[in-house]
Amino acid sequence: MALIAFQAALRRRAARRRAARRASVALPAGTGIASTRTAAAGAAARTIGILSDSHAHGKHSWWRQTVVAGTVPGLRLGPYESHPGAQTVGLVDRLDAAVRQADLVVVQAGTNDIRKGRSPEQAAEGVRVLWDGITARGAAPIAALVPPSETQPALAVELNRLLRTAAEARGMPLLDVYTPVAAADGSWRAGLSNDGIHSNRKGSDLLAEAARGQLAGLTN
Repeated sequence: MALIAFQAALRRRAARRRAARRASVALPAGTGIASTRTAAAGAAARTIGILSDSHAHGKHSWWRQTVVAGTVPGLRLGPYESHPGAQTVGLVDRLDAAVRQADLVVVQAGTNDIRKGRSPEQAAEGVRVLWDGITARGAAPIAALVPPSETQPALAVELNRLLRTAAEARGMPLLDVYTPVAAADGSWRAGLSNDGIHSNRKGSDLLAEAARGQLAGLTN
């Protein structure tokens, strides 16, 4: 009898393993579901979206190489609200969409504010409005620094200082997608941007590597 019970237990264990393997198979790219490793996390996975301008939009952007590609264990792709050219005031209209079924929402914005003549203080205030809107809708905001700038490097440095200070005061997670590609004066390191605004493929790869490790820490 003991042998029969032991064999039955082995069969049940094998059945559970087969079920787990089937559950961990990723859906095709573009379905809005993360990869095998994220799916394997099951109920423990957290849904993360983004509200941003063009810096998360490019084909090889740090966001596409991490959450969209499903390379961050424990996170699955939520709302994807990346709008090239958007200023913070324009992103307010996308708040409802950004938090839909999301646990976490990364906010990366402000670059276009300072490009269009707003001060770093005004841009930072615009970002804080987005953080507040996300919180009020029941999700948790994650601050993200803006990239370097060839034309307004000092303004990018000041905006990031304000964002970092505000995030720390709120106890918010801060995603540093600036330092890996920035020169000391706030401009791009040589060879990492083709237009002085966006990262090129090499720059995006560096940002994705940095972001992947930071995002993984959100699930610990």
